[in-house]
Amino acid sequence: MVKIIYLDIDGTLRDEHKGIPGSAKWALAQCRKRKIQVVICTGRNPGSVQNDVLQLQTDGMISGGGCYIQYHGKEVFKKHFSGKVLKKVLSAVAGRELSLAMEAENKIYMNHNACVFYRNDFQRKICGSSQTEQNILRIKNRISYEENFEEIKRDAPDIHKICILGQQDAVGQLEEELKRHVETVQKKKQGYDWYLELLPKGCDKGSAVKKLNRKLGISRRESMSFGDGENDIAMMEATGIAVAVGSVSPLVEIHASSICEPVMEDGIYKELLRRNIIHFWEKAERGIEHEETVVAGRGCLPDISEKFL
Repeated sequence: MVKIIYLDIDGTLRDEHKGIPGSAKWALAQCRKRKIQVVICTGRNPGSVQNDVLQLQTDGMISGGGCYIQYHGKEVFKKHFSGKVLKKVLSAVAGRELSLAMEAENKIYMNHNACVFYRNDFQRKICGSSQTEQNILRIKNRISYEENFEEIKRDAPDIHKICILGQQDAVGQLEEELKRHVETVQKKKQGYDWYLELLPKGCDKGSAVKKLNRKLGISRRESMSFGDGENDIAMMEATGIAVAVGSVSPLVEIHASSICEPVMEDGIYKELLRRNIIHFWEKAERGIEHEETVVAGRGCLPDISEKFL
């Protein structure tokens, strides 16, 4: 029996353009009615979690890739890099042509190269939308891509995540220099460069899931997760049921119990229905009817995303 569900945000629970589908909101509400706990599990820092996610009725949130755990409004766990490790990072980056972003609880600090990269990457995601729509999407995204690295000296923030982008040799050497002090949660090719994402030693989504499960007395086999990226693998390994959402990389696919439809094709709703965690008849009580069906997995399921309003 599933007692808790963990959900990544971007590309899993939420679409960059359209937000959270109504089907997912309804399905998660039904889970909570059945006493199944719902916990967000995101790589975003707490300050950049989107408003529509914050407005969901959930039981907790793991953020910062596992560096923050909140349960029913109370802080359960928090971890950040020591000053000694940060000095090592800054020393290692100095003199290398690298993009560097450092995340604190409510702010992200970027050097010029990182600012240009993230701004262009986000623009690529929202291209095709009108200028007005693009402005709205920037506001909803809640991340300001600006060159503000000098503000670290003034703010003296607690840093929990370091993101580096550059040539493969430089990134690889940097990872080797820091490996005793950090946890590598992502290392992958990004265009012509390599991307490296680092957290404090012992931190990742999987470790955070295990911590919260221990606190709640919930076992791995009673846990379920939904994710779409390589930084979700540790979370997927920590749960008895691991669902990959949409088109995922082969590395993610091999860690998945099953693969469901993309976020805007009602993937979360349909997977919960297929596994009998929620039931279609519950919607009939609200007078919701379906107009067509789609074949997915083990049978025909209602395609009713626009009905959940």
